[in-house]
Amino acid sequence: MVCMVSNALIMKLLDFISEDGVSVHQLTCRTGLDHRTIKKYVDLIIAIQKWKRVYTEQVGLRIVVRREK
Repeated sequence: MVCMVSNALIMKLLDFISEDGVSVHQLTCRTGLDHRTIKKYVDLIIAIQKWKRVYTEQVGLRIVVRREK
């Protein structure tokens, strides 16, 4: 199953998440996204935060993507 993730939608969602907390319903109203999409994106964000940091570096003419050791 291939799933397309929109950078703009994730950034929009991140802008609305506050330190005080916000419900999925509030995010649905503010972003105009479906609640199932919000839940999937939040799960994705949480999963990414648990992984080691990923960064890029230029080696010669190539850009190499590496994960923290």
